[in-house]
Amino acid sequence: MAKIRLENVTKVYKGGVRAVSDASLEIHDKEFIVFVGPSGCGKSTTLRMIAGLEEITSGNIFIGDTYVNDLEPKDRNIAMVFQNYALYPHMSVYENLAYSLRCQKAKKEVIEEKVHKAATILGIENLLKRTPRELSGGQRQRVALGRAIVREPAAFLFDEPLSNLDAKLRVAMRAEISKLHQDIQTTFVYVTHDQTEAMTMGDRIVVMKDGLIQQVDTPMNLYDHPGNIFVATFLGSPQMNIFEGTIVKKGEEKHFISLDESIDILIPDVELCQIDERLYPLEAYLGIRPNDIKIETAGFPVEIELVERLGEQTLVYFHLGGRKEFTILSLVEPNSLAKGDKIKVRFDVGKLHLFDKKSEKNLSNAVPIIEMEIEKANLTANEKAQLDKRLINQSRPKSIAFLASNVKTEAEENAHRFTVKVEGEKDYGDRKTYYGRDESLTIIPFLTDKPFRKGQKVDLYVQLDHLNYTDEEGERISDDEPVNDHVYPATLTFRPRGCFLSEAELHNDEKCYKTIRSVRLGKKTLLHLEGAETKQKLLYLVDSSDLIYSSLPIYMRKKRKNGK
Repeated sequence: MAKIRLENVTKVYKGGVRAVSDASLEIHDKEFIVFVGPSGCGKSTTLRMIAGLEEITSGNIFIGDTYVNDLEPKDRNIAMVFQNYALYPHMSVYENLAYSLRCQKAKKEVIEEKVHKAATILGIENLLKRTPRELSGGQRQRVALGRAIVREPAAFLFDEPLSNLDAKLRVAMRAEISKLHQDIQTTFVYVTHDQTEAMTMGDRIVVMKDGLIQQVDTPMNLYDHPGNIFVATFLGSPQMNIFEGTIVKKGEEKHFISLDESIDILIPDVELCQIDERLYPLEAYLGIRPNDIKIETAGFPVEIELVERLGEQTLVYFHLGGRKEFTILSLVEPNSLAKGDKIKVRFDVGKLHLFDKKSEKNLSNAVPIIEMEIEKANLTANEKAQLDKRLINQSRPKSIAFLASNVKTEAEENAHRFTVKVEGEKDYGDRKTYYGRDESLTIIPFLTDKPFRKGQKVDLYVQLDHLNYTDEEGERISDDEPVNDHVYPATLTFRPRGCFLSEAELHNDEKCYKTIRSVRLGKKTLLHLEGAETKQKLLYLVDSSDLIYSSLPIYMRKKRKNGK
C-alpha cells in the first residue's frame, strides 16, 4: 500500500503537443481515485506516467516515499490492468496468473498459494486450466485482475478496463472491482470516460480537460459544487441547464437577470458572499440541474416543445431565458404532460450555481489562492524580515499569496494572524467552508469543525512558511524555504549534447551539476544544483521551461564577451 504524489507533472510530445500540463495531486494510501474526462484530455497519459510507460517532460512523481522519475516500470511496485486484457493466448489461466511470479523466481509453493488466493477472491478457481480463448470477456477481465493481484503491488492502475464489455457485464464488473478494493485495501487509480463509473466507484474523482486538472473532490461534491462550467456540464445526465445573464444589485439584494429578462431570480446572500461589492453588475452564467426545476403555479411561463418518457423518469423540453438550446426539466412522478402544454416552472434557489462569465469559475466556491496587498496584510517587522529571507530576486514585492487550505482557526507559533468577520458558510457534506472578510475587505475562506455565526469575529492563522511574495504581475517571487546563499541569474539552454547553464561569471568548482530541486516561480524557475563530485550547492534563477525536472544533469558554460 502506498500514497502517490504528482508534483507539477507535464508531458509534451514531439511537435509541441501538450498532453498534460502542470498536474499536481496527492492520492492517499488505500484510496480509490478515478480520472475522468473526454477523449484526449490526458487521463490515460497521466496514468502511464505514474506507471513509467511514458517518460515525463517535467515534474516529479513519488510512490510512497520513493522518487520514481528514473525508475523502470518493473521497479515501481505497481500493477496495471489494461483495456485489452493483454493475456498470453497460449498459456492457461493458471500460467497467466503465475507468469510474473515465475519471472521473479518465486518458490513453487509461494506461486501456488498466491495464484489460488487470487483465483478464490475473483471466483475463477474452476477456470485455471482453460486458455483465454475459452473464456468470456468478463472472465478474461477477472484473469487480468488476478494477474495484478498475485504481485501484491503498492498500487493498482486501471486503464479503462471495462470499455470492451457489454452494458450488463460492465455493471457487474464495476461492483466486483469496488468489492475487490474493499477486500484487499490497496491504492486504486482508475481511468474512465464513463461518468457513471466515476461517480459510483471513486472515493474521489479527478476531472480533466485539455491536459489540465479541472477539479478533484468526492463524487457528490463534484455534482453539488462544481468548480467551473465544464465540470458542471460534464457530470450529470441530462446535463445542467446554463443561462447567460447579469447579476445586479437591487438595494441590498442581488438578482440574476437573463439576457432576454425572462428570468429574474433573487440570489441568496451565501452564494455571493465572497464577491467584491464593487464588481456589480457582474456578467455571469446561472446553472440549474433538470431535477432542480419544479412545475408550480407561480413561476416562469413556458410552452412544452418535447416530452421524453424513460420509464421512471420523464424529460420535458422547453425554451426559456433566451437560450437557443432547450431547457430540460426532469420528473420522476407520474404525469400526462404533452407537447404544446403551457406550464409554469420555478428554480430551486437552494440549488443554483453561479459562474463568472470570463473565467467560467463557480462564484460560490472558495477560491484556492488568496492574494492580498502587503500594506493591507499588516505584517509585523519580524514577519516581514522572515519573508525577506526567502525573496529570490530584487523585484519589489507587491502582494502576499497563500492557499486557502493553509488557513487555520487555532493559534500557532510563527504564524500571521488575520481577524475577519464571518459573512457566510457553505456545507460540502464532508466539510464546511466559512467566508470571512478582514479589515482590507479581502474575503478569506476557511475550513473548520467549529460552528460560527454570521457577523462573528474570528482570528485566522497562516504559517509564515505558507506565505509567499508576488510581484506586480502576480508572479510568485519567493521560495518556500529561506534562501541564505546568493541566487545567480543565468540562462539555461537545451541541446542534443545536454543542458547547459551559462552566465557572465560562473560560481562553480566543477563542470557537471545535478538538479536536486526546482521551484517554479511564475515565469522563472529556481534551480538548486549540487556538484556531481564535490557536492557543492548553488542556486540559479532561469527562465521556466517544461524540460526542467529533478535529477536533470546540467553542464556549466561561461558566456563569451559578445554574449554568446
